[in-house]
Amino acid sequence: MDIVGLRHFIRDFNIDTGNISVKLVQKIDWEYEVYEPIVREQMQRDLKELYTEVLQTRLFELPQEEYNPNVGQDGYLSVAPLHVAHVNDTIEKLESEENIHGDMNEMNLDNINFYCIRFTQNTESVYIFRRFTKMKKIRRGFTTFIEDNTLRKFDNDLFIGLDRDIDILVYQGEMLIVNRFALQTIFNLHDYFTNRATEALDHIENGNVISNFEEFREDCLNDRQASKRITKIINTPGRIEGFLENANLLPNVIAEADLEIELNEEGKIIYTRNRQVRSQILFCIADAYYLSLILNRVGEDISQ
Repeated sequence: MDIVGLRHFIRDFNIDTGNISVKLVQKIDWEYEVYEPIVREQMQRDLKELYTEVLQTRLFELPQEEYNPNVGQDGYLSVAPLHVAHVNDTIEKLESEENIHGDMNEMNLDNINFYCIRFTQNTESVYIFRRFTKMKKIRRGFTTFIEDNTLRKFDNDLFIGLDRDIDILVYQGEMLIVNRFALQTIFNLHDYFTNRATEALDHIENGNVISNFEEFREDCLNDRQASKRITKIINTPGRIEGFLENANLLPNVIAEADLEIELNEEGKIIYTRNRQVRSQILFCIADAYYLSLILNRVGEDISQ
């Protein structure tokens, strides 16, 4: 993601010609209930100042890497296209008038899952997503503020905190993943994994290299870790095709890596509904087994 361009967009944002909106969102399965309060001019200026400062922090200087469902490297920020976790669909639903409630009195803060702050200038937008935590009242006391040199009690239950943290940033057709856990809690990541894994399994089935394939399919789709790994496989161009074209090399891989996989007389993998075997099959499809150059050591690459 172009962080320099993003910084300039927020820094140069013109309150008079652009718009900043705040959406408080309740996630219900794959649907969203959106509460959108009016954001006055001074609040828009405060939000612009806040995120101008936040984007200057060292966090956003970190190197970026392509999003990997299996693992993320420490010290890196992940970048992904918006079809991952159906982020594009989520944004469309957040913008739909059918899902937006104008009456904030209908909102129950206990049900809000996240908030989204959108900066829009001309035809370009930046979306900032953050998981929501309700600010609790002071235990056995009450919240106060000073107005005109007078201490006053804060009576409104709709007490909302917008902090400096960013979980997900969307800009120019990409998302920057600051918090990987938020990708699952805010968006429909599990649904994305299931869809992509199903597509991958269809390709593998056509290769006719695994016996009792329907059991393998069922177990993979019911295993979240397996679904994530298969998603990484299908998102890597040529990986499934390469495995199917070179399936005749499986006996060598099984022997060299000392795998528990068994083959039948036709050379097909015998799936035994064993989790360890299932994992090894997926590592074979991912071409994740390797031979080191110095120690001649057989290993597996968990990032594949």
